Amino acid sequence: MTLLQLLLLAAVPLPVHSHSRWECPAPRSSSTGIKNGPCGSQPLSFYQSDAATDEIKPGPLRIIFEESIHHTGSPFRISLSNDGTDDDACVLLDHIPHNDCCRPGFFDESSYTKYVVTIEIPNVKCERCSLHLSNPMTDKIGSDGSPSGIGCTDPDGSCFSVYYSCTEPFRIVGDENAVQRNEYSCPDWRSVNEDWPLVWVGDNGEDVDVTTSGVYRRESSIWSEDDFTLTTVPNQYRQDAGGLCGEQVTATITSPTTTSAETTATTASSLTNGTTTTTPTAKEGNNESNESKTPPPTSAGIVVASSLILRIMILAGAITFGLQSLII
Repeated sequence: MTLLQLLLLAAVPLPVHSHSRWECPAPRSSSTGIKNGPCGSQPLSFYQSDAATDEIKPGPLRIIFEESIHHTGSPFRISLSNDGTDDDACVLLDHIPHNDCCRPGFFDESSYTKYVVTIEIPNVKCERCSLHLSNPMTDKIGSDGSPSGIGCTDPDGSCFSVYYSCTEPFRIVGDENAVQRNEYSCPDWRSVNEDWPLVWVGDNGEDVDVTTSGVYRRESSIWSEDDFTLTTVPNQYRQDAGGLCGEQVTATITSPTTTSAETTATTASSLTNGTTTTTPTAKEGNNESNESKTPPPTSAGIVVASSLILRIMILAGAITFGLQSLII
């Protein structure tokens, strides 16, 4: 990279992204590295009485989230907040397996790995509810994350590295039999999702048990390269239920996948022998040199140059800090 390119880069704000976040419903915060659950720093708008503008109904709801940095076998959990507060969330779907197919580029949002799942919204009335996304980094717990390991626990447990994201608030409009969300007794999520698999693919293609909620190991499966849905679950989790996030997914893949969406019988071998082709993390700059003569610097030019050099120093510090944060 030339000095001119460094100067131009320093003059542009550095984009920052979290490892996983909501796409639809819209994320409440786009801040990077949300590792204090369930939502990190919360915009005050969530607590305003008129904050919720979107409206959903109980029943099937298509949701979309995305991953900006690949973490092999790191599963996801989706929960529903209480009314107007992030406390006392109900788990709606747990042990959502990781898609090990792709290597998204951290600075290229178009390469992010999309996940599309249809979940079940309970029959409640809620003026300001939010969906919570939790993503334990089980790729960092060593042998504990193997099929025979003890795993790690979340929330408030032994999973020492977890990424979180929460949606903007929305209203849930239940029917005449609905109860208020703050009076709703959360059922066990498996009682609502009885046909959700009990086993995913772990290390070396071995089966990994996922029957215990909140205990996580490395858990993977095959996701469709066409519509980004999970190919190894019943159709009810793949259907487009319409509504807020329906018919918004474009079937465009920016990173190659290892297997066909139809190949579900060979999931273990496909995951074990998959490729690791990466997506470029940044576009290469123009390396053409500028042969034009540069006039002698003026005092104003010296001030500008000094300012840009200071930006470079700040940028270098930011990059160093960013790389350190990626380690954990």
